[in-house]
Amino acid sequence: MTRDEIDAFLAEPRDAVLSVVLGSGRAMGTPIWFCWVDGVARFQSPTTSAKVAALRSRGRASLCVHEHSVPLARYVTLEGPVREVDFDMDTDIGAAARHYLGDGADRFIAGIDAALDAGRRWASFELTPTFIEGKTQTLA
Repeated sequence: MTRDEIDAFLAEPRDAVLSVVLGSGRAMGTPIWFCWVDGVARFQSPTTSAKVAALRSRGRASLCVHEHSVPLARYVTLEGPVREVDFDMDTDIGAAARHYLGDGADRFIAGIDAALDAGRRWASFELTPTFIEGKTQTLA
């Protein structure tokens, strides 16, 4: 894929798997929502998750964004440093929910608001890739 094709691919709501290395040395991949803005992948997670601890301690991650529509598979892999940024409900989870759910986002956002009111906390991160690779493969 060209850089323009990669940017267009990442701008669409797609399945993504974030991979981190835990303190034990074990690699862990988890599905996430993300928003691609100005060459940076922005995503959130509850502060109690293992991935947040790994991101805070290691400061690096890999994100694989994929689309599988037989007979083609397309994916983009991003790797690089991750930094924690200030969490803002509207620009973070709200933007991601609207990106992925469209008109159905309000119900999801209300659930997150209730969790925040109950004391649950989220962290926001930005992955600025130092490595980007996009591929299209024929599965037949």
